[in-house]
Amino acid sequence: MKAVLFDVGNTLLWLDHPFIIELLRGEGFETTEDELLAAQYGGKLLLDELARTGRAGDDASRGRAFFGEVFRQLGVPAEVFPAIGKRLYARHAERNLWCNLRDGTDDVLRELKRRGHRMAVISNADGSVEALLGELGLLQHFEFVIDSATVGLEKPDPRIFQMALERMGVEPHDAVYVGDVYEIDVVGARAAGMRAVLIDPLSRLGHLDCDRIATLGELPDRLAEAA
Repeated sequence: MKAVLFDVGNTLLWLDHPFIIELLRGEGFETTEDELLAAQYGGKLLLDELARTGRAGDDASRGRAFFGEVFRQLGVPAEVFPAIGKRLYARHAERNLWCNLRDGTDDVLRELKRRGHRMAVISNADGSVEALLGELGLLQHFEFVIDSATVGLEKPDPRIFQMALERMGVEPHDAVYVGDVYEIDVVGARAAGMRAVLIDPLSRLGHLDCDRIATLGELPDRLAEAA
């Protein structure tokens, strides 16, 4: 593969679990990082359903749907959602909730570049992704960042993937997209003629018809095997 394109949330950067755990504790609900990671599967399945049925909405509405389902999975009563949501979105406005840079991410990106892969980012976001990647030291690895809020297109629309391919001068069959939501990332990339790899951190998505990895650390060798 000549080019590797990445999603950001729960792919390059992960949800700020410590903040959410403390937020829920303040409302009287105890949870663990493992339980929170597992609950996100429910949120992603809901996003899959919304995208599949044409009800994906915009980034803000997807965020509300995702977190609402995550909290339901954790057993948080619906009447508590407004209070939690207010604090959640205030924190997101102050500092992106997907700001957890996992150990080894920088090393993986360096290794991909060493192996000759060109890299870029395509993210459904609010216009802040490029700055966030710069703040966390990852921006240097990418030729460019396409943020849906700045280009007026969102995944799974194949045009946003085609935009990236044209900018790189790479044919679809020479590119792979790495993301974490099947109907948005895999379906969208395939519609543009690309291969896709799905992040499946707890290895629960074996029923899906796509390549899966639990961590980014598996990606370089997976791409080498495919080649």
